Amino acid sequence: MAVSGFADLVLTGGVVYTADDQNTITEAVAIHKNRIIFVGNAGAAQDYVGESTKVIDLKGKTLIPGFIDTHMHPPGLSLSELYEVQLSGLSTLEEYVRAVRDFLAQHPDSKAVYGRGWSWGAFSGLELKKGPRKEYLDAITTEVPIILRANDGHSLWVNSKALAINGITRETEPPKGGVIEKDSRTGQLWGVLKESAMWLIGLPEYTLEQYVTAMLEFQKKMHRFGITGLLCIAGTFAPYVLQAFKQLESTGQLALRVRAAIAIHADDELTSQFHALAKLRDQYQSSNLQIITAKFFTDGVVEGATSYLLQPYAPGAGKGDHYCGEFLWDEAKLRQAFLLANQQGLQIYVHSTGDASTRKILDILENIREQIPSGNYRNTITHLQLVDPADVPRFKQLQVIASVQPYWHFKGPYWWENVDYRILGERAKSEYPLGTFFAHGVTVASSSDYPVTNVPYPLRAIDVGVTRNMDDGRLYGVDDIETMNDERYLLNSHERATVSQMLKSFTLNGAYALFMEQSIGSIETGKLADLVVLDQNVLTVSPSELDKVQVEMTFVDGKLVYQKN
Repeated sequence: MAVSGFADLVLTGGVVYTADDQNTITEAVAIHKNRIIFVGNAGAAQDYVGESTKVIDLKGKTLIPGFIDTHMHPPGLSLSELYEVQLSGLSTLEEYVRAVRDFLAQHPDSKAVYGRGWSWGAFSGLELKKGPRKEYLDAITTEVPIILRANDGHSLWVNSKALAINGITRETEPPKGGVIEKDSRTGQLWGVLKESAMWLIGLPEYTLEQYVTAMLEFQKKMHRFGITGLLCIAGTFAPYVLQAFKQLESTGQLALRVRAAIAIHADDELTSQFHALAKLRDQYQSSNLQIITAKFFTDGVVEGATSYLLQPYAPGAGKGDHYCGEFLWDEAKLRQAFLLANQQGLQIYVHSTGDASTRKILDILENIREQIPSGNYRNTITHLQLVDPADVPRFKQLQVIASVQPYWHFKGPYWWENVDYRILGERAKSEYPLGTFFAHGVTVASSSDYPVTNVPYPLRAIDVGVTRNMDDGRLYGVDDIETMNDERYLLNSHERATVSQMLKSFTLNGAYALFMEQSIGSIETGKLADLVVLDQNVLTVSPSELDKVQVEMTFVDGKLVYQKN
């Protein structure tokens, strides 16, 4: 109980899903300052109501812990929405070309055009394998470089000017793990660069002030989605991203729990990378902003045929009979990097989409167990598009978290058959295990990889995780489904999870992945009051209607940071 005996805020008369160890459901919560001081029935909550207590009648609505997204790239689309051409939400070549033309018409003095969001599913034939040709962009302009990143973030589509000013010719050798696509008949540059080859192209540069502006917009969007905590994959622009968060914090405007991951690169010397990471950790060590994680990439993406697989790609990938992709690290060097990370108290966080890649990671983690100090490092593998069934139990044995993106766990219209099934064959029917992880007692933390998922609303992911089917047809330009068993978009119903499992993956499990489960992730006495009010009871609503549940209010530290109009 608070020192005064009364709460500052009481939320009562609702369905309170606590996400605690027992999945307790109750009626009311009392808050003093930024902490929860009572969780229980509505009658007992009245003992905490004084003259100055604000009481909110939930009127049967649902109160849950704040959502935690364990894989994001802030400020997401906010920089792009403010300063770049918008491709997210468009689905055809004609729309992409029109968007770039319109942007240039509106910004005639642009020195370069940047954008993000084109989808592989918009193309066919060779362009499904190589990506869209530069000639489409050359028809817009050959005077201004155009650089457009795919929605998955793993490929660039560029015009001839962008190639020329960056010194890329048909003789240019791609970096390890990278691909510079060429016309197989003529040898001419195609206009697409994949994986590490993307870094041959100069990316946009923004000021810290622009980052701060974008980060404020990002934070508003997160609050609207009920997201109160996240793992920031800082990426190439880590200094500005972290500085923007720190500036918001110094001015009292940061209302998110932020933990951050810094990338360790396969081709660079390890000692200097970890030294630089240690210096950054010293700079960012506040309660709401910390660096806790070393991020690694061990393969690419299926749609680029750069995932590392146990069995060769299907003929549709156009890579020959024996091509399995590439593991991006020397194994001995990766073992050394993993050792350095855990020895320095850092969480290991690995991008892995292919089953062979994931197996190698697990092998190395198992191999180093006896060489690191005892401790719970909460090492994590993210994406996990293909996982050999024999490797699933190893996650629990090795205490490895499965960071999944349920938004993608169905047969996407214009995507699954044209991309995943064409490239993987029958294996595509068993991609994205989810229920299997839960069944084996693996800790599952859900996330969006925003802006790869361009609308990172957790209720969408919960819908797909429960149904393994499409969440909202409008987002994909098709009619919505009427039943979760609609076969058109259903992906392996045996991998369905329960609503409670999905809620846990976005709350308590997410907090655990951020080493914050003692303070957030569930509604329990003594924890920080990060809370979300939903307009419907997610435990009883029809599974295929979960994506339509809306956030009514979001609280951080007991303060209202978002309220639906």
